[in-house]
Parts: sequence; structure tokens; C-alpha cells
Amino acid sequence: MTYSEGRNIFREKLKSLFEVNEIDFYFKTVLQSIFNIEQTALALSPTKLFNENQKRELEKVLKQLLQEQPLQYIIGKAYFRSLTLTVNSSVLIPRPETEELVNWVLEDHQNLEEKQTLIDFGTGSGCIAIALAKEQPSFEVTAIDFYSSVLNLAKQNAIKNKTSVSFLQHDILQLNTLKLNVDIIVSNPPYIPPSEQREMKPNVLNYEPHLALFVPENDPLIFYRSILEYGLLYLVSDGLIYFEINPRFLSEMKSLILSFKVYSILERKDIFGKLRMLRVQKK
Repeated sequence: MTYSEGRNIFREKLKSLFEVNEIDFYFKTVLQSIFNIEQTALALSPTKLFNENQKRELEKVLKQLLQEQPLQYIIGKAYFRSLTLTVNSSVLIPRPETEELVNWVLEDHQNLEEKQTLIDFGTGSGCIAIALAKEQPSFEVTAIDFYSSVLNLAKQNAIKNKTSVSFLQHDILQLNTLKLNVDIIVSNPPYIPPSEQREMKPNVLNYEPHLALFVPENDPLIFYRSILEYGLLYLVSDGLIYFEINPRFLSEMKSLILSFKVYSILERKDIFGKLRMLRVQKK
């Protein structure tokens, strides 16, 4: 099987699930990530043959894609800003919207004259914490997650990307026992109620970790409330909290934040025009 024939098989088998440009992107990504074959090889050497091991691996990947497994889990990596991150089914796949949240934090802290302490609550793959630490050396970043397996993966990603981040295992819903004064808080916590499952794509619903996606139907802001309560005690005066939110709960989020009496709010839309980010400042 030649490179060109392999691509055509992918196109034929996957055409009911994806657009042609997506299929071609997946195929080229597989070539580079799994076989270390440059993406330009498809154009420059279309008649070059795959060896038997490569053919078997391609068949395996094709089967996984037909089951709508996310490509990032198949190849074991995801890209986030300048980072290459190891990912598996224990962590969410980093989203472009979250890159925008990171960008907002960096925009607001371009010319720092002294160190700023920053906590990333619910770090997952470590994408937010590692990107911020890498791109703004004046940040002293602590990344917090509940699961040791998740933290171990995030630690590996920090090492892989040559970035200094402190990692701490803690329950975001039990922050009364965490006593770290902080200048900046960033969080992209779980925010999807179970009732929204019917609107979700199979590649997310069937493969990404539900504990990182879903919140109780009767209390969808549970993680935000806990973080805001923590901010009352340990966020410095004029300190900032950056949240990624579910746009459907914008009104409820604003009511919750303002109920604390010490916070002000700034909103921002994502690249898709959805109001998905809030910056909260402690007065």
C-alpha cells in the first residue's frame, strides 16, 4: 500500500463521519506522530510503500477513528499554544477556547516587575498552568487536581515542556483546608449538566472523562462557588480570577459572583462568539 493509497482508504472509510479536509488532516497527523513521516512526504513521495508494521498500525488507527475515538487519545498527544502535551482518557483534550483564556491572563500581565503567585484549579493535562508558567516567567504557578494519576501526567508534561510548576493534590470542593495566598486564580472546572449530554458529540461523550466534564444537575456552579469562597480569604486585594464558563449559565454565574459583594466582573467572548470567559476582580 502506497502513501497515496492509504490516504484514499482513509477518505473512503471515514467519509460518513468527517469532511475530506478533516480526514486528510488526521491522516497526515498519524503519519507524523506515529511513523515520524513528514507531512510533505504525501505530496513528494505518494508512491512510497508502507511497511507491514505501518500497515497494521494504520488499520488499527482507522478502526479507532471509525469508533469516533478522539485523534489526540489515539496518538497520545495534543497541542496547546506552544506546548506538546501527553494526553490520555484520564484528562480532557485541551480546547482552543481555553487557549484564549490563557491569552487573556497573559495580556493582563505583560510587564510584571515582581513575582505573581497563580493557582490553576483543576489542572487536568496541565495545559493552562504550564502555558502560563512558560510564557510568563514572573508567574509562580501551582496546579491543583484531585486525582494523583492526573497530576502525574501533568507533571510529565511540565518536565517535557521544560517548565517549572508546583503540583498539589487537593479537592476543589474542600478548599477550607488549603491556605495559600494568591495573586491570580485561573480555572476551567467541570460545567456541563447531565441534561446537555444529548447535544454532545460521541467522541466527547464516549471517551473524555465524565468527572472532568459534568456537574450535578441541581448545582452546576458548585466548583465556581468553592473557588470564589476561597478567593474571599486568600486572594489578595485587587486580585483576579479567570474562569472559563458554560455560556448557558452566564446569568447565574454573574448573580453568584455579585452575591459575594466584593467582586466585579468583566466578560469576554471566545473565537466562536460565545461568552465563555469571565474575569473577576476582588475589590
